[in-house]
Parts: sequence; structure tokens; C-alpha cells
Amino acid sequence: MAQVSMTAFVSDSEQPAVACAADFLTEGLRQEGTPLSCTMVASMDDLPGAPADSIRLSSLVPWVETLDTPWPVLEQQIRQHYATLCAGGAPVLIATVFRHVGPQADPDRSDVLLVRIRRLNLLAAELSREYGAFVIDLDRIFADIGALRLETDYRLDGAAARELAGHAVALGIVDNGLDAVLPYEAQERVKAVIAARRPATRPPPEITPRNMVTMGKGRRRQVVSTITDTDQENQVGRLIRLVMKRQMDPAQAMEKLVHAVRKRGVQESLGLLTTGVIRAFGAR
Repeated sequence: MAQVSMTAFVSDSEQPAVACAADFLTEGLRQEGTPLSCTMVASMDDLPGAPADSIRLSSLVPWVETLDTPWPVLEQQIRQHYATLCAGGAPVLIATVFRHVGPQADPDRSDVLLVRIRRLNLLAAELSREYGAFVIDLDRIFADIGALRLETDYRLDGAAARELAGHAVALGIVDNGLDAVLPYEAQERVKAVIAARRPATRPPPEITPRNMVTMGKGRRRQVVSTITDTDQENQVGRLIRLVMKRQMDPAQAMEKLVHAVRKRGVQESLGLLTTGVIRAFGAR
């Protein structure tokens, strides 16, 4: 019997959210007769040692408060971790950090923490582009609702934050981590079950489009449209370049392309592939 395996490295305060995600996934997978195993590890160094078919889930929160380590040094350490982790071929998911810091005894510490969080979230996007990791943008999801309503900060303490983060992580895993276990139709059924259990704090998807970001406060508040995905054609071109440079196994690249076809449809994916080939050879 096929089984979904998940191995997670998160902060202590985020572990209840991972347990909640496992509950959502267990319910969604039950009708497919597919069990779930979820294991927490104490260190990022332990993730590469997870079973070969295990989905790797990681959070950037453990690095928020490592302020004694200069950012250039920490950035290099994190890049090395994910280069090793993604080279294994199993799905790797990175959860971003909610950009809100609770009251601090030292006001200056709040500013320093916010700078660290912004840098970590930007790095998540770069890791996705460079190594093929998938990003679960908890920062965007939590920002749509607000820290006041959720009564939490970047540590994701509290029942509302736990449920919201768990739901987002579960959907992220279904979207990006189940291709090796379930056919596309089964994945869609699992996703529908989990989506139906949307937390009360989370607005319906049609109310908060993925490419809309709220900026500013009060009369300065405005909603702007962003370019998500960081250009799909560039993503396809990157895969082709990595294969040509022998930095990625062709089978792994093909798996990612098949995943894109399933998510976007054949016609759109062929268009992306054609454009990606042109861009890849144009960049040589």
C-alpha cells in the first residue's frame, strides 16, 4: 500500500501547526486509502537523512533569532543546507515567516528581527529558483488576515495561527508533494476535502486573489497586483539549463515538467516549454 511520508524541521512553537497539517492530510488521504506518517527532526542536518520518498518540510523561523550570526554567514549556511536537501530529488517545501514581531523589551530588537525576517523570506524565493524547492507563503496568508485578529506573531503561537498554518501547509503538500504517491485525480479529491475544512479566519480564495498584495495602512492603504511565480518561462528555462550543465538529473527535471503539465494543462505547458527552450538557448 502506498504511503505518504513527511519529515519536518520547524521551531518548537510551530510543531503544533505541523501536527494540525498532518490531521488535515490524514482526513483528505483517508478516502484514498493512503496512510500518512509524520516525523519531526531536531536539526536541519537531520532532514537529508529522512527516507528517500519522504516529503521534506522546513521552516525559516528557527533562524530568525540567530542574531549573533552575521547575515552573510547565515545565508551561506542556509544555501548549503538546501543545496544538499534538494539534490536528493524528494519534494522540499519551505514555509516563509510571518512578518510581525510581538512586543520586545528592547524596541531596537524588533527592528532587527523584522530585517532578519524580510531577508529570510527573500532568500526563500531565491532557494526556490536555484534549487527547485517549493515555497508555502505563510507570510502572505497571515498578512491577509492580520496579527491582531490571529493574536500571534512570527512564532505562530495560538490556536488560530496553528489551524491557519496547518491548513496552508497541508494544501501546499497536496499541490507539490504527492505526485510520486497519488494520480492527479486522487490529488484533486484530497485537495477538495482539505479545502472544505478552510479555517474560519481564512477568507475564501476568490476574495483574496493570489496575485493581490495589500500595502500601507489607513488612507495610504492600497491593493496592488504582483507578478507571482517569478516568470514561469524563466522557471522552465532554468530547468533546461540545469540539465544541460549536468546540475540536475534529466529524470528529475522531467518529473517537474510533468507536474507543471498536470497543474496548468497541456496547451499552456507546451507554450511555456517552447518559450523556456528559446530563453535557455538565448542565455548561452
